[in-house]
Amino acid sequence: MLSPRSLLTVATTTVVALTTLAPVPAAASPHTYRVVDLGTLAGGDGAATAMNDRGDIVGWSTVASGARHAVRWRHGVITDLGVLPGDTDSTAVDVNEFGDVAITSFGADYLTRAVLWRNGHLLDLGTLGGENSVAIGVNDRRQVLGTSEPAGDMPHRFLWRDGTFTDLGREYFYEFTADVNNAGDVVGGWNVPPQDYPCTCVGGRLRDGVLTQIGSEAVGVNNRGQVVGAANGRAFRWQNGILTDLGTLGGDWSRATAINDRGVVVGQSTTTAQWHPFLWRDGAMTDLTTRGVRETDVIEDINIHGQFVGARGNRPVLFR
Repeated sequence: MLSPRSLLTVATTTVVALTTLAPVPAAASPHTYRVVDLGTLAGGDGAATAMNDRGDIVGWSTVASGARHAVRWRHGVITDLGVLPGDTDSTAVDVNEFGDVAITSFGADYLTRAVLWRNGHLLDLGTLGGENSVAIGVNDRRQVLGTSEPAGDMPHRFLWRDGTFTDLGREYFYEFTADVNNAGDVVGGWNVPPQDYPCTCVGGRLRDGVLTQIGSEAVGVNNRGQVVGAANGRAFRWQNGILTDLGTLGGDWSRATAINDRGVVVGQSTTTAQWHPFLWRDGAMTDLTTRGVRETDVIEDINIHGQFVGARGNRPVLFR
């Protein structure tokens, strides 16, 4: 693994539509998070993967057979979103403000299909011509981000809306696509040990390069066009060509995993001894283990109210 370096300031021509939001007032006293076990379908395993600003939470839960099913939690009620006919497992990966849920359904023959759950119905999005498709996210324009291989080709990124695919081009070997915002900007990166290949974190519907840097990845983008991830072992936030090093909790390494529309970031960072979950806000990084979160808790997403979701062990949890 490479030693941390000073992060680069990158100029770009990517045009990002910014949303003006009122600043979040400083808390009068440190907030301690209440951890809520969301429950599962059959008392087994589960995890929360995403949430919207209305409080809808999605993820997966095991059923009595041991299979995983995509689920939604709303107002304390868990709903089994099911699997495609003939499939065995599914998992929900994202939810928009309309309550549309992006799901990947898995068949017994290892084939996968990107699925949209809307108004109680599962819609198979199909493929770009091959056998498989995978869902990655869904935005408030009701575009589903995913990957699928055309017949005889390697996987391509796509945006799907109202039955129409927009092919965004190949997702090359070791490359990954991570997130989409309401403008249709898509981010991703490379994942090649030992992080000695450049990563392109891209926006503008995968047409304009934003960041090219050794050992870097973009994993989240909000509706203000702010991108987060890690570069050379350090969590970053990118906005308008400026790359900000978010720092660490005292160790050498950090990685941002999600950002909300107020610019609040969650992720993980090393202390002098181990990895801890963090929250970064207004230039300050807070060790969440001092706020009721455990070292081993996994944080997957954060909404505009500062609530976040993930897993504690094998249980799906909400932190609020």
